[in-house]
Amino acid sequence: MDFSLTDEQELLRETLHGFLDSFCTKEWLDDLEAKEEYPADLFEQFARLGLLGLGVPEELGGSGGGLVELAIVCEELGRHGGSVNMTYMPTAVFGNQTLLGGGNAELQARFLPKMAAGELRTAFALTEPEAGSDAAAIRTRAEPDGERGGWRVNGSKIWCTGALAADYLVLSARTGSLDDRHAGISIFMADAHSPGITIRGLPKLGHHAVRSCEIHIDDCWLPPDSIIGEPGKGWNALVRALDAERIGVAAICTGLSQRCTDMALEYGLSRHQFGRPIASFQAISHLLAEMETETAAARWLTLYAAWRTDQGMPHTKEASMAKAFATELATRSATRGMQIFGGYGYSKEFEMERFYREAKLYEVAGGSTQIQRNLIASRMGIPSHESRL
Repeated sequence: MDFSLTDEQELLRETLHGFLDSFCTKEWLDDLEAKEEYPADLFEQFARLGLLGLGVPEELGGSGGGLVELAIVCEELGRHGGSVNMTYMPTAVFGNQTLLGGGNAELQARFLPKMAAGELRTAFALTEPEAGSDAAAIRTRAEPDGERGGWRVNGSKIWCTGALAADYLVLSARTGSLDDRHAGISIFMADAHSPGITIRGLPKLGHHAVRSCEIHIDDCWLPPDSIIGEPGKGWNALVRALDAERIGVAAICTGLSQRCTDMALEYGLSRHQFGRPIASFQAISHLLAEMETETAAARWLTLYAAWRTDQGMPHTKEASMAKAFATELATRSATRGMQIFGGYGYSKEFEMERFYREAKLYEVAGGSTQIQRNLIASRMGIPSHESRL
């Protein structure tokens, strides 16, 4: 049993670690967050480093590799803040993985090379006001257009991260009956600037540089070649993208937890009270020991789920286990870090307050921790009325 990264994976981690430390400084991110300005320059750097093509075969313009490499990248991104993560995920995970899972060679050849090169950005338009945890309950409809060919789409989406900066939406719509659930869903590559698509940013607690959006779709025409795969058979591609998202989010939260641990440790060793470093007091040292231990556990849960994916083994349960554990840990580590920092943690002079604000999102986005536990239980053979998920 080998727990070490390969030389290539270690080089990837070290290269990205150094780049992010120099590029994504606190001052740089604070400025973007204040302006709510999309970090297009960071997206371009991701392309230059070959990160947008990870998991994409080289013959399609990608960098090769798989979910383990994506997990390594996402953990490093998680050390630097939510807007850094959200610059990467919509294209490199949602867009790539949905196209790869859809089985449409023509669309793969048309889009994936441009996405890997940073020439095209995507956003994942799945969630709706009445279809969040129950992803198969989407009501946005795509009907065949008998006159022009193609499809007419009507509906709405919400919490579509990065949509204002996207060139294309990876858009899920119902082409069958609502009773068909999984069998009635299709996925489209929809030009985000198509007539009939209106996108509006939503105010939120954190991740300010990459807006989360609501989308209204009013009689939008999509061409015949915009559908990913066959009509009504998009669910498997969605499952692939959602499993990859859960592994990616678990890795992000591992990085977030590690950063909170590292910052709290550094502060605890430098801050003195009663004539000694506060980290030397058992109340603080045990918090730090728990943070370090649980972060290591999250890392191995995440890498195991990624490894099973790359080996072609069943991995949905493992992806959900990693996400449920790592996301709750991120909130816990940020809370503990705030407690160790004391009053200084509440100040914007330190990054801990931002991690504290941002951590909670991951327990909800990508499927809440409660939904992850439903998925885990169902794959343990436990009957439940939520087993349709």
